[in-house]
Amino acid sequence: MFITRSSSGSSTTKPPSNRVARALEIHRSVMACNAHVALARNSTHALTAALMLPCYKAEFRTLVLPMTANEERELRYALDALCDRAA
Repeated sequence: MFITRSSSGSSTTKPPSNRVARALEIHRSVMACNAHVALARNSTHALTAALMLPCYKAEFRTLVLPMTANEERELRYALDALCDRAA
């Protein structure tokens, strides 16, 4: 479940749309790849992550470009919530 904000300022809880959910999965993969590359530069996992990173980024871009304004807003709020939890 994700919290989304409506234009009236109130918050509601609902599941993300399919495209937003997939974009969030890909974003998590990108972040995991970045972490592997940053922490263990000489490991096999870091090499694999470095090779997969451009693929994940391209898939994310391809998925996000055709999103509607509501889906983009939903994704932004979900990513903001992830960043807030990580900080």
